[in-house]
Amino acid sequence: MTDLSVLALVGIILALIAVYAIRLRAVPMPTSPKAAEEIIAYIPNDTKMVSDFGSGWGDLALAIARARPDVKVTGIELSPIPYAISRMRAVLAAKPNLDFIRADFRTLDRNPGDVVVCFLDPRVMSDVGDVLAERMTSGGIVISRAFAIPGWQAFGEVPMKTGSDRLYLYRIGSHKPGIVA
Repeated sequence: MTDLSVLALVGIILALIAVYAIRLRAVPMPTSPKAAEEIIAYIPNDTKMVSDFGSGWGDLALAIARARPDVKVTGIELSPIPYAISRMRAVLAAKPNLDFIRADFRTLDRNPGDVVVCFLDPRVMSDVGDVLAERMTSGGIVISRAFAIPGWQAFGEVPMKTGSDRLYLYRIGSHKPGIVA
């Protein structure tokens, strides 16, 4: 490969990342191992299935699959480059409990499982709330890093030790003010 073709390939990859970041109103952000540990600590022991909405580069989904081999973990990412990287990482990790889907969580017609984790732009958090209120069963847990779901009542709002973010913890069925599960 010539220097020019390498430069062209890098340019195409960066352009794809930028186009999808603008379209989705979110830039794929990595999750540090320490931040992942903090999030994983809030996943209940009896959890069978976790979905990571906007899984980006796959850091959090991969960390959950490693820490909890008893849990089926699905990362959902629409942006093609982060999705491709996360799929390659999943193949290299050889975790049978880990899968990545290239899809928009808003239009993916599937059960999100017992726990949903997300670290998404605040402009899409109302979409997260709408999808989960419709598809997630009562008692399900939502763990949102940094951004609250508008109109939802968190049962926990925890400052993260690894930075200035907070974790917002929700339980489906008691996520709206005045509703008790």
